[in-house]
Amino acid sequence: MNTTELCLELAKSDGTSGAEAAACDVCKKHLSKFMDVKTDTIGSLVGTIGNGKFRILLDAHIDRIGLVVREIDEQGFLLVSAVGGIDARVLVGAQVTVIGKEPLLGVICSTPPHLLTGEDKEKGVEVKNLAVDIGLTKEAAERVVSIGDRVLVGSEGISLLDSKISCAALDNRSGVAAVILAAQKVYGRLKNCSVTLQLSAQEEVGGSGARTAAYTADSNVAIVVDVGFGEDPYCDKTETNTLSKGPSIGISPTLDRELCNELAQIAQNSNIPFQHDVMSGKTGTNADQINISRGGVKTALLSIPLRYMHTQVEVVDTRDVEFTAELIAAYVFKKEAELDA
Repeated sequence: MNTTELCLELAKSDGTSGAEAAACDVCKKHLSKFMDVKTDTIGSLVGTIGNGKFRILLDAHIDRIGLVVREIDEQGFLLVSAVGGIDARVLVGAQVTVIGKEPLLGVICSTPPHLLTGEDKEKGVEVKNLAVDIGLTKEAAERVVSIGDRVLVGSEGISLLDSKISCAALDNRSGVAAVILAAQKVYGRLKNCSVTLQLSAQEEVGGSGARTAAYTADSNVAIVVDVGFGEDPYCDKTETNTLSKGPSIGISPTLDRELCNELAQIAQNSNIPFQHDVMSGKTGTNADQINISRGGVKTALLSIPLRYMHTQVEVVDTRDVEFTAELIAAYVFKKEAELDA
């Protein structure tokens, strides 16, 4: 399976925050070929390669944003709330899948523009005002849908030109793919290090999965892989990084500067393209949870540039996923060599 196929398989699986089991099952299929993995109490998927004394933690959150059913109204429409920071602007008229007693296709209701008043046209879209139509009456809907069932807003996923792909949930299934690829590269080659993979739950709703799993891992250092804002025609260029130019190495008060500099030096020495992403405070990723685990963990952040974040048409370059995996593996091998000296 190539990187495009891996990313799209991961991205198309369900697994909204707090209900990550199906996505974990997909990852188990790939990881169980070379390591033992288990799901912890919170729902994160965790496994370790090697038994060396220098403990490296690799984290990528496995959950995705989505919707949750909060009510079935008298006409059978499903009223929903947000799971994570979903962008309401792109939801109207979208196709969805309701994860009920069986997967059910539906659409998010949209008022024809001919029937909108002037006041309606000026109003912003809010998730609390949206409804899902699955084509059933209230009685029929209640037989297959329960309050609390998740709703996925997604797409089949497509390959664009020049190694780019588009799909919902590439935030952060592209990061998950990078961690899986890195694990494959270092498997069977560890003597002095142990590498724990942490595909963490609930990042989109606060990061509890990363904090608890990192406490258990008790690592010396951690590398978090997530996505960052990729350039597009509408964004301030100073707030974005460029697709196809490698991962962004984070610089932030919450990140370990020495570790980040080391990653940059390794990338230069290995001819792995990279960028920098400078943040004035917290990173908004699992790095903020992991670096304060136990007595503190030296933490770095690698961000894969991604366009159109939190929509169903997110875009990444699969080469950036591969560059990220290469950089992680190069770091692990450097530590192995240092500990051998």
